[in-house]
Amino acid sequence: MTRIALALGSNMHRQVSLTHAVLKLNEVLHNPVYSSVYETVPLHAKGPEFYNAVVIGETDLTLAELISLTKKIERDMGRTDWYDASGNRISIRCLDIDILLYGDTVSEEPDVPREDIYKYPFATIPLLEVDAGLVIPDTGKSITEIASGMNTSGLKLIAETNLNVIGRK
Repeated sequence: MTRIALALGSNMHRQVSLTHAVLKLNEVLHNPVYSSVYETVPLHAKGPEFYNAVVIGETDLTLAELISLTKKIERDMGRTDWYDASGNRISIRCLDIDILLYGDTVSEEPDVPREDIYKYPFATIPLLEVDAGLVIPDTGKSITEIASGMNTSGLKLIAETNLNVIGRK
């Protein structure tokens, strides 16, 4: 069994998309723990606000199998990137699943641990919420240290959403 962390995001049919992801991921995750859901503005693109969350759990899947599964779940929900008439990317994603951590794996291709942990509060703060003692492989830094100086002003807690309730087996 390998301990993993995944970031979930959606800015189209947000509640339905996250619920779908939880139900599909629970087919392969053991002991999943979901963070709260946060609303954030899209980065590097135009579009509606995102709902973001993180899940930590254990899986028997290899990294390649996990990548394949997350891409399939995204496609099943209609994941796509759209462009406006000027060629600017409009980020409309029914579902985005990023592998933040896969055990102690450190890899450039795929990017594990994913850079979102270090750069973006929409991944870091939910990860901190589910495991404040987590140490990021190959850095020696805890998620608490990484989050300590992060600007979280763009995060809005969505109190009415509880993915752990949806995810109960």
